[in-house]
Amino acid sequence: MRVIIVLALLLACGASGVPARSEVIRWLPVWQAVPTLSASVPDQSVRTTVDLTASGTSVRVRLSNLMGTKPVRVEQVTVTANGESRQLTFGRTRSVTIRPRDEVYSDAVQLKVTSTLEISTYAPAGTPCQARAHRTITSARSYVCLVSAVEVAGFTAPGAVVMFGDSITEGSSEGTWPSLVQTGYAVLNAGINGNGVLSGDAPMITRVHRDVLYSDEVRKVVLLGGINDIQHDVSAENVIAGIRTVLLRCRNEGVQVLVGTLTPWRGWVNWTEAREQQRQKTNAWIRATFPDAIDFEAAVRDPADPLRLRPEFDSGDHLHPNGAAFGAMARLVRV
Repeated sequence: MRVIIVLALLLACGASGVPARSEVIRWLPVWQAVPTLSASVPDQSVRTTVDLTASGTSVRVRLSNLMGTKPVRVEQVTVTANGESRQLTFGRTRSVTIRPRDEVYSDAVQLKVTSTLEISTYAPAGTPCQARAHRTITSARSYVCLVSAVEVAGFTAPGAVVMFGDSITEGSSEGTWPSLVQTGYAVLNAGINGNGVLSGDAPMITRVHRDVLYSDEVRKVVLLGGINDIQHDVSAENVIAGIRTVLLRCRNEGVQVLVGTLTPWRGWVNWTEAREQQRQKTNAWIRATFPDAIDFEAAVRDPADPLRLRPEFDSGDHLHPNGAAFGAMARLVRV
């Protein structure tokens, strides 16, 4: 009996007699691309260069086939930063097959990363790229192929903040407002063109877990959404209910949500007085409900016609703010 007890103690404590400890490595997402349907790769090797929003001493990459209906075979992935390159592995093998509707993380490699990371993926010609390029988030550098996130360990940032929204958040060829926000947090862009809080193929109420709450290091969310719902005749009451749903799901995970007011849009092809009333109701609720609401509307509206964007902030279609407006919007965000 004594021998059995001694063996049990050794198994519990380890051979040294000291209780075994498994230190959890914290991984901070420092860049992400929302998965989307996309064109196939033009050849067998694609280089993706992304702009990181925090530094670290180790890195891992997430590859996505979430939008795919067939397995994707990736033969080789390398990463380069500050003149040093590393071969990535997946379960200690150089190649990986990603199942449909799935994602995979690479094994970690030690590599000091700061502002940019170059990722080269080698896959058969015709492989769908499966990731949305956030324009200046990737510095408009050719393709974003298969890569849906970059995470680092050994970071000093306090966490990540996700900018959650539609095309106004995703940005344009003139830039994005999330990329201009001054903060110590890693900044992630989770904007999708045409996205709604309740409407679209992947509305915000359903994709919040996939694109926002997938990491324990996400501390804050800036939500700017609802105008696409309103232009499809979703009522202000329903938009508000959707925002409440996103808010509840984030708060349940201990994540703070900052809500932005909807920007002016008179002159846009789908603008009507009835829809404008729904935008006004939504903004009135946001201002009344959130003392820390980010008043994007006030920052970009035309003093001579508050239902429109300022002429110097209008991209030309009367809905989407331009690069100058992005700067004014970013200056309002305190995270």
